[in-house]
This record gives sequence, C-alpha cells and structure tokens, in this order.
Amino acid sequence: MNNKVKHILALSMIKGVGDAFVKRRLNEIQAYLDDIDLLGNMLGGQVTIEGINENIPLASRIIEECSENNIKIIPITSEQYPPLLKEIKNPPAVLYLKGNMANLEKCVAIIGTRKSDDLGNTIANKLGTYFSKEWSICNGLVDGIDKYTIQNHESVFSNITGVISGGLNYSKTSSKITKELAEKVLNNNGLLISENSPNKSEDQFSGSKASRIHAGLSKGIILIQSSSSGGSKYTIKAFSELNRPLGVINFKGNKTFENDELFSGNRMLINKGVDAIAEMCEIKNMKSIRVDNIVSISSKSDYILFEKALVN
Repeated sequence: MNNKVKHILALSMIKGVGDAFVKRRLNEIQAYLDDIDLLGNMLGGQVTIEGINENIPLASRIIEECSENNIKIIPITSEQYPPLLKEIKNPPAVLYLKGNMANLEKCVAIIGTRKSDDLGNTIANKLGTYFSKEWSICNGLVDGIDKYTIQNHESVFSNITGVISGGLNYSKTSSKITKELAEKVLNNNGLLISENSPNKSEDQFSGSKASRIHAGLSKGIILIQSSSSGGSKYTIKAFSELNRPLGVINFKGNKTFENDELFSGNRMLINKGVDAIAEMCEIKNMKSIRVDNIVSISSKSDYILFEKALVN
C-alpha cells in the first residue's frame, strides 16, 4: 500500500497533473500504480517515468512525516476514499486525515461569511446545535459563520469534520483561529482533513480551493449568511454539480435580512433559485447545475424538512 501511496503522490506532484486529470485517468492509474514504468508509458503527455521518479524522494518524506504525526494518507485509488467526494469533477488525488474517520459517513456543511453579524451568528449556532446531534458538521474552522456553527461555549460540538486549507501540522501551517478550533475538534471526537502535505502553509487561494472538499463530502449544505459575491459561492459552485439538497436561511420580515448586503446571496437564491446559482457562481452552462432542491429554511420545522431531504 505504501508504494501505491508513494507513486500517486509522486504522480500528483508533476507540473500539469491536476486533480481533474487524475480522476479522468483513474482506471489506468489504478491498473498500473504498482509499476512506475508502465504508469509513465500508459499515461503519456506531461507524465513521464523520469518525472515520477524525480518526485519519489519527496513523496517518501511526506509519508514518513505523516507516520510520525499520526496522519493517515488516503489516495483516490483507495477503497477508504470518501465516495461522495469522488463525485466532484476534481477530487483531491490524495487526502490527509487525522481523527475520527467515522465522521465521513454523515457530513452536512453549514456555510457563510467570515464577516458575520449577530443575527447570522445566532442562526448559525441554532443550526449547529440541532444538526450536531445526528450529523458531522463539515466546517472550514475559520472565523464568522464557521466558528459560530460549531462553537459550544468554550468547546466545540462533538464529531466535527474540519477541512483546513493548510497542512495538518496546523500549529505551523494555519491561522490563529484555525489552530484553536482544530485543537478543540480533535479533542472532541472530530476529524481534520486537508489536501495538502502536513507542513504546507495556507495561502490566499487555498481556502477557496478547499471549499470544493466541503461540497463533495457533504450530503447537503445550508447557507446561513452571504453576500451575492461572498466566498460561499466557491462551495456553492462545486456543490451545484451534485444532485444534493441546498438549504438557504430565509428570514423574511426581518429588516436586517431584507436589507443588509450580508444576506443578499440568501435573498437571490430564495427569489431566483437555480438562476441565482448561475449568476452568483458565474456558471455559463446551465446544464451543469444539478441542484434541483433548494430548501427555504425559516424555522425549526424546516430543519426537519431539510434533514429528510438529506436522508432521501
């Protein structure tokens, strides 16, 4: 197994070999992963035997690092790789995980702005309190809606699945708030996931890139609070390609909800449905949008309706 992990790590490090390429050629990669010579010859193009071999030493060091830090590596070729995540067009070629992997069986993502207000934070905590009882909340472990969704007094709810944009040696790779939340997640039966090697630091692009992992892992997502141009659009865009339910907080009658820019994304989705997804996410091909169940969430009874949509 270590050789297969080493080979796919080395393959994924070749310039021009992206996650979409790995998914597209997955059958060939699985068939020839044990033999670098065959793998290089079969894939061709930017993939060469020399290119794979050049990356083997770094791949070996990463595997050793993971072993020393109790980090599990799961390549996309493994039976343990989350099947829901495979459904996105560019699932990570390799996942790094630490903690309770059973959480992957029942994820729901609750998303929203990092610049949330009191109303958004209150709603986020109510949703988190409800869904954390039976589900693993998939979360980016950042400030704003993410934090208030999982925060439980001085701790966090149990069984949180944290997708972080830096490597899993988070004390070196992540922001202060992510470090604090990641530690609490691990201490309360949670799971941490990254697509990056253990010591790779987060950057200005890694957060939006990681959002596709939230979308792929989750049986459904709920948007708490976002402007029409906010960062939640990255998760919604990846999620729009999946035939899974999208929940949207709808607080009609509340002046803040009806007028504040921070809820403009919610209002668009409630009023325009699939057309709003295309507009927010700049999707030109409407046929690529597979979300056909946008659930308006205004009260606790709607939580139950959304949960039924998740199960179905």
